[in-house]
Amino acid sequence: MNQKTQVQIPLTTIVSLSKTLNPEDQVSCVLLGICFVLGVSGNVMVVAFLLRGFQKKNFTTHLMLNLAASDILCLVSLPVFMYALLYGWVFSSTFCKLLTFVIYVSLYASVMSVTLMSVQRYLAVLRPAQWARLGRRGERGLLVTLWAAACILSGPAAATNDVIHPGGKPKCWRISMSDGSRAMVVLCETVFGFVVPFSILASSYFCLHKKVNQTAFFNSKRTTRLVTLIVATFFVLWIPIHILNLMDIAAIGIRPYNPGLYKDLSDMRRSSEEVVKSFTFINSFVNPFLYAFVTRGFRQRSSQVEREDNKTQTSTQTPLSWWHCANESILIHCHF
Repeated sequence: MNQKTQVQIPLTTIVSLSKTLNPEDQVSCVLLGICFVLGVSGNVMVVAFLLRGFQKKNFTTHLMLNLAASDILCLVSLPVFMYALLYGWVFSSTFCKLLTFVIYVSLYASVMSVTLMSVQRYLAVLRPAQWARLGRRGERGLLVTLWAAACILSGPAAATNDVIHPGGKPKCWRISMSDGSRAMVVLCETVFGFVVPFSILASSYFCLHKKVNQTAFFNSKRTTRLVTLIVATFFVLWIPIHILNLMDIAAIGIRPYNPGLYKDLSDMRRSSEEVVKSFTFINSFVNPFLYAFVTRGFRQRSSQVEREDNKTQTSTQTPLSWWHCANESILIHCHF
């Protein structure tokens, strides 16, 4: 006689799980899950696409590979954080510090790759002789310096993160420290992780756009949209976490004078931090579409303009393809 077996889940387990899955955790996990699935696949596609036509002499290709590698390094850690977000940190203190270090290194490397890309494009278009003097050895030195700087800047985050027990699930979180130390760590993250990179990126692209649009050949609305998209995306995805950092610094400053407001700011920061942190991972998901896939649409037009250039170029004229590369292909791997 066949009997159906029914599995009964204890009510206490269901209640415990429902308490664990609070709305903030659910939103964060959904965002992180989307970033992991689409971000890893997108960046792997970028790597495959770039390696298929890899050219050692093209520094932009090296930067895009560098960007994709740093984004993949960041995104592959998301399943661990998703599990810890829902069920608590069940791993060792050493693994907490190590994973924090890897995440910060990848994020700093990603930000600096994007920033260096903007500087390289500006110099390659408007100061080609100066960039050429750097040479291949200098370009390799820039990449090594980039990763070394990312490791140095990530040290304080790894040193100040550990497993804590804030009255509930254990977390891999920033440990308690003096107000001065915490303000210094958070301020350095905001200055070197946002203020300096964003200032360089925005000024480089806007100066390049302004200079190119002054030419008689082009005054492209497409260029304006691309430059605006690059700068706005960087700003929108990174500003939320740094607003929280500034709130933390402000709370520390007013603590001696208004403890109530300090508590309100601190509670607001803690309640929104998990969701806001997800936006930094969205940046790693968006990068391949913004910096690699968007360039494919320009290649056909670039070839067409180069053919026109061959028909119209004379020894006394400025090459039309040069201005096209500067204006319409700010995101393309231009060869100078």
